[in-house]
Amino acid sequence: MGEFVYICIIMRKTEVLKVAAVTPRVWLADPTKNAVEISRLVREAAAAGADIAAFPAMCVTGATCGDLFKQPLLLDAAGKTVMSVAEATSDLDTTVVLGLPVPEGSGYAILRGGKVLEDDPRFKVLTRSEIPADLPSEAPLILHLTAVPELVTLHAARKHKLAELSYNTGTAYVYCAAGYGESTGDAVYAGPSLIYQKGRLLAENPRFRTESGIIYASIDPAAKGEEPSAVPSAPALNPHPFVPSDPEVLADRCGEILSIQVNGLRTRIEHIGCKTAVLGISGGLDSTLALLVTVATFDSLGKDRKDIIAVTMPGFGTSTRTHTNASALMEALGVDAREIPIGAAVAQHFSDIGHDPDNHNVTFENAQARERTQILMDIANDTDGLVVGTGDLSEIALGWCTYNGDHMANYSVNADVPKTIMQAMVRWAAVHRFPEARETLLDIVDTPISPELTPVDENGNINQKTEDLVGPYELHDFFLYHLVRHARRPCEIRAMAVEAFAGKYDEATVDRWLRKFLWRFFSQQFKRSCSPEGPRVGSVCLSPRGAWAAPSDISAALWVSDLD
Repeated sequence: MGEFVYICIIMRKTEVLKVAAVTPRVWLADPTKNAVEISRLVREAAAAGADIAAFPAMCVTGATCGDLFKQPLLLDAAGKTVMSVAEATSDLDTTVVLGLPVPEGSGYAILRGGKVLEDDPRFKVLTRSEIPADLPSEAPLILHLTAVPELVTLHAARKHKLAELSYNTGTAYVYCAAGYGESTGDAVYAGPSLIYQKGRLLAENPRFRTESGIIYASIDPAAKGEEPSAVPSAPALNPHPFVPSDPEVLADRCGEILSIQVNGLRTRIEHIGCKTAVLGISGGLDSTLALLVTVATFDSLGKDRKDIIAVTMPGFGTSTRTHTNASALMEALGVDAREIPIGAAVAQHFSDIGHDPDNHNVTFENAQARERTQILMDIANDTDGLVVGTGDLSEIALGWCTYNGDHMANYSVNADVPKTIMQAMVRWAAVHRFPEARETLLDIVDTPISPELTPVDENGNINQKTEDLVGPYELHDFFLYHLVRHARRPCEIRAMAVEAFAGKYDEATVDRWLRKFLWRFFSQQFKRSCSPEGPRVGSVCLSPRGAWAAPSDISAALWVSDLD
């Protein structure tokens, strides 16, 4: 991930150029289909008077083809595609800059008048790691062809950096980024193309659009600059590092995360061509957010919400409150609501394997989770559907999921969403996105977190509270953030947590749950090693496909001993 090329274009000091930053819809590893779309977009840019049209890195094939870039067949096809685009646009004067794969990595081609320009003195490829200090004295235009996954907070930082860079170097800066059609296996590409000149934002492509887009700007070397605003100072130690304390920033964060989740699921549904989405609804926080994401996705696709099959599967530990909320939520959102009690099937399974149903051990609990997953997978097979996973980042970090049970899905939309921000997201969605389910959503947020796998009490209330067993999620999210994001030593994390949560948790309590976190985090890596795909949303991600690499048989001893 993160392919890019910088190209410097030398301009005469009196020259004004109209540039276009193009974000094409991509079809992965299908250069022929991409050539048709690229050619169409070049003609559109030329009709708008663009002198230069820049496309993202690897746009000829898509940037997320992985090891397929080692295949000569794909590289040869990419080269032929460049020639076909040149031929299809040979009657145009617009200079086209395309990103494409080459044996060395990320390359480019410059086209004009039906020819591939091998040597144009106006073009100079710069370093691929950073903008050098010795830019040519002529007022330059920088093209930055890139393909970078979208993460929360990244866009604001990106805009500030480009504004500052273009101001300090006196350049015009065209940032052309990959968007829809790139793989959303473990990341979303949002197409955030931008054009700056000397600190001023001239044009911006709306992120998360699902079709091709073009932005334009006229670059005048004589234009005046605009000094960027200063970066806000770093906040004090935040006990909830995933949750902004400013209400407006929090609302923006919730909306941005939902956009990433929806974009990821939408891409997967369109690629598979499935008719339905299937998910289990417990009346708890995780499945609620997954359902909201699925509903928002279907709405964006113009698909009938009745093609969302939401299944509540009451078992031995299902409480009256969660069962009521699950039913009310499905009804309010207008999905295909189904109820399939699992008690009889699990009792039969206990009989088959010789398990005493009065023994409420891990077998008793996990059999229920696996029965539910089997039901969802089979309904998906029967309805041409995709099973949407519900598990969140906090649970994945702790391994608080049943292997081959709720651990498994076709696509896991919450996999990178920690529990603390999830609570804020459901509150936000209740007010701003799904008012028809507001009362139910707010009650779900206030319901104690529980897997509900052991029998309820005599009044039908929850008898198994997760945070009583594994510790407070706000502490675990704090530990996770500082261990993975900043690679801090456990003794540092303990001291920081004691400071951040002063007055709420004493040092002994923090130490107890940190030791529990470390043991679970390392011992449960085997579950993460085969986890399903899902969209990355933030700086902490535990996907085994490039974000977090660790052996399944790693020891926690070194990290735990750091607390002694």
